[in-house]
Amino acid sequence: MNDFSRMAVLAGIDIDNPSLREKLDALAARAAARLGREVGLISMVLDSAQFFAGSYGLHGWLAELGGTPIEWSFCVNAVRSGRPYVVPDARIDALQSTNPLVCVDGVRSYAGVPIVVDGEVLGAHCVLGYAPAEFTPADLEELHRGASEIVELLISYRRPVTAP
Repeated sequence: MNDFSRMAVLAGIDIDNPSLREKLDALAARAAARLGREVGLISMVLDSAQFFAGSYGLHGWLAELGGTPIEWSFCVNAVRSGRPYVVPDARIDALQSTNPLVCVDGVRSYAGVPIVVDGEVLGAHCVLGYAPAEFTPADLEELHRGASEIVELLISYRRPVTAP
């Protein structure tokens, strides 16, 4: 994972644009509704943290901060592997069972797919649930469709390139 290249691609997108954020929030809400989960997210993974560029269903400190340390991120696994990452029951998952999002905040299930722009995996389009859940191939396909829309949106919000 080349963080410099990933960050350069991310820096070229006007990720804080209110219109973009509104559209990403709507895609996060749609994923949560279609997959029957409480939380939908569009995360961008940095070197030491992730932030939620789009979200639905967050409450408390997660909503207030809008991200987590990278050590708590489920999404980092989809970013590092470039593949979907699924956790049907986080309480018994070897990698996630001690995660504070599981132990303290009650997250029990996760499914996320990579968001790839210019060949760089910037983050994940995912859903979280507060109960264990099996995710079907159709669920992952829904997340992939959403990720494709997210990529198109991100590309449409690129910052203009200026000559030195």
